[in-house]
Amino acid sequence: MRIRKKQPSATKDFEQFLKAYNCTYQVDKDENATTYKFEFQAAQFVATIRSQNDCVEITFPCMSVTSIDYINLVRSKCNERNNSNILFKFSYSIDHEENRLNVHMSFFNNSVNPELIAHELGAAFHFQREWQRDLDNAIDASNDTSNYDMESDLYKFQREMYLIRRMEMNHQLGHRTTQIASGTGPLPLWQALETVAPLPAAHLLFMTVNTIDGQQQIKDEEEMRKFDLRRVLVEGTGKQARLKRDYALLDLHYTQGEDKQPLMTTIALTAEGQDDQSIYTRVTITHPAHNISRRNALSNENRQPHSVTMLIALDRSDDQQRQQEFEYMWSDAQLKARNKEDDSLNHFQKMLCQVSKADEAYNLYWGQHMFNNGRYYEAILYLENLFNSYREDFFEMNADRRHMFIEVAYKLGFCYNELGLYKQAFYYLDLMASDGNIRHTMELVNALANSKDMRLFSYTEGVMEEVKRNFDNDNELPENIKDFINFIRRRRGYAFIDFNELDKAEKIFTAMLDEEDNANYAINGLATIKKLREQRDKGTSPQEPEADK
Repeated sequence: MRIRKKQPSATKDFEQFLKAYNCTYQVDKDENATTYKFEFQAAQFVATIRSQNDCVEITFPCMSVTSIDYINLVRSKCNERNNSNILFKFSYSIDHEENRLNVHMSFFNNSVNPELIAHELGAAFHFQREWQRDLDNAIDASNDTSNYDMESDLYKFQREMYLIRRMEMNHQLGHRTTQIASGTGPLPLWQALETVAPLPAAHLLFMTVNTIDGQQQIKDEEEMRKFDLRRVLVEGTGKQARLKRDYALLDLHYTQGEDKQPLMTTIALTAEGQDDQSIYTRVTITHPAHNISRRNALSNENRQPHSVTMLIALDRSDDQQRQQEFEYMWSDAQLKARNKEDDSLNHFQKMLCQVSKADEAYNLYWGQHMFNNGRYYEAILYLENLFNSYREDFFEMNADRRHMFIEVAYKLGFCYNELGLYKQAFYYLDLMASDGNIRHTMELVNALANSKDMRLFSYTEGVMEEVKRNFDNDNELPENIKDFINFIRRRRGYAFIDFNELDKAEKIFTAMLDEEDNANYAINGLATIKKLREQRDKGTSPQEPEADK
């Protein structure tokens, strides 16, 4: 009699491993696979068992996290590891929301037993440490980050478009945006307030600094204005910088104008983690709501609480290193231009090599660098210097320099939009209201819509009429133009809601219900309209019986 060989069950054996090593886990099943999200030695893993039930694929989904600046090195190291390692395979993905790279490691296991899986997961930790050490050494040794990289350039464009889309979504959901302000020098309290939450005609009285170590009171006005937000939670410099506390609360007491009534603005600072390059602090500034008066009616903006939040960072570098990096990049771009190596220059490097003044080149380099990394607050400091320098010779500009001037203005508008300062954003974005660039137009529409500016309607009507004049048939529209028009329609729909023109908004969203690209927006828009009408009806008919509502 022949003994039938028992078929292996990867599911049964893997669950035996999970129980043997007391792993917490979640299971998700469908017709194609069973997925386990489990924790092993404080790290998160994902295991997938296909329908054949004969093997398991285990992935370390966030084995390493690093800056998008190092995409070249990460891609190179993944290829290098994959060519030399038989068991473990390395890959990476771009996290658009966090503006970073996530490195993944995975392996297959055909002979499933608890001891073998535990051994291979232990090896995964070994390779994780080896990977991080190897990448850190490569970053330290790398001096040339100027090679043209199509993937990196494409990512930066996609990142910019992602942020434009996110602003559209944030507006319909009522969210505020946050951003990174990073640098090595001081960030004076008054500079931050003037940029994101100004206090016009304020007379400062005193400020209290509350930490776990106790309370400090500052009465000197100049000392209050220069108070360094970067250093509240951090001590040390360069590579020796470290967090000394997790939380602090600043209470700024003042009066405004002729009104002698004392007011208080609160600035909360919380630690937001650190990496090899920076230590992060979240700053949340909250202004009080003013009292009702003849000059300050209920509808006045001063009657509404005002709060803004941003992420700042202290970089673990020094000014000399930053100057050396700039000088190398600028001279390298100029050398390639002189040698006619245009194919090796990306768009930013072509702009950089056209600048002849050192101060303009420095502001362009670091302004663009901060912009690419989502550091919008600090990008403004550099880009506004550049904008003012260009403006001085506006009428003598050649075509290339005028193009750069417009691009700098666009980036300044973009940064202020991300900070939620829409009036400042409009100042810059209005300069390119009719230049025909889709990115510029979308960002201007975002600024108008988010600030509830009635000019949005006439401006977008003009844009859509321009499209009709250039394209007789909707079927002839290129995909990017179709996408652009859909964006305009959606923004108009939500703007009509903001202006309480619910019938007009309903008409726009109803027309979108059967359109694949717009259906989700339409459903959300119509649900918002329905909710607002119900609230309005309830408010105008408070005595109406509940059963009839």
